[in-house]
Amino acid sequence: MSETSAEKGRSDGNTSKHRWKILRNAILKKQCQHTDPVKSVSVRRFASFGLLSTKSIPTESTLDGQWVEYSCPQFSQFYISVRHLSSSFSAGELIGFNNTGNVCVWPSEEVLAFHCMNNADYFRNKTVCELGGGMTCLAGLSVAVCSNADEVLLTDGNQTSAKNVQEIIARNKSKFGESVVTARELKWNQRELFEDLRGHFDCIISADCLFFDQFRQDLVDTFDVLLKPKGEAIIFAPCRGNTLDQFCVLAKAKFEVDFESRYDGSIWQKHQEMLTEGKEVYDENIHYPVRITLTRR
Repeated sequence: MSETSAEKGRSDGNTSKHRWKILRNAILKKQCQHTDPVKSVSVRRFASFGLLSTKSIPTESTLDGQWVEYSCPQFSQFYISVRHLSSSFSAGELIGFNNTGNVCVWPSEEVLAFHCMNNADYFRNKTVCELGGGMTCLAGLSVAVCSNADEVLLTDGNQTSAKNVQEIIARNKSKFGESVVTARELKWNQRELFEDLRGHFDCIISADCLFFDQFRQDLVDTFDVLLKPKGEAIIFAPCRGNTLDQFCVLAKAKFEVDFESRYDGSIWQKHQEMLTEGKEVYDENIHYPVRITLTRR
């Protein structure tokens, strides 16, 4: 990354303004365009690496949202129905804990879902949790459908998201094989409410959850509480100024931290192509997710 610290700081500030503008628009009932849910509203103009295919189900549009069929051309076993919530949320629903995932599916979640499909054998017979999965928990669902994991828990800190994911699970139950798949609300700063999960998971996955300044240490602590002694966390997130670096500094107190930029050839090629479009279309600081792996010291 070639940006100076000052440039990164300005970019980080602009990123926050863009994300909160999206939330403000939702509060004002300005609709997100869900004709192609993965390519819905995003920061600036880039919203998808083109890894997934989507098709709306017109007959199943309700006041609550729109059901959409997700598939992946490279992995035929991944075929799932997902409900995208309506973007007309009240201020009370949006103000709070990690609610941007209620508005759109972000590129990092798309990339993490693809990564999980591409590495399905890694999750076989493991207990897996997704943290901060928003309204879809798309990555956790990809694990549930493709990997034969023993257990998959899908979580978000927003009650509306968690309830929506429960509906998605019920609709797709037949696709999970022998895997036990559940969903619940999980707030990182309320550890007393998830003590029952202490040391329970072989692997935790998460996408684009590092930018919350007030919850960054809580997220590190949540990984620490939930992972087994030999457990591992896999995180995909863009740099977003210095937010990724700040997370890594905190995480290194408890974990070995490894990060990699060139983790998949096809995604890297798309990234290189998009860089030629200029920052007004594609800004790697905001849009390109780095893979971070946490293992216990």
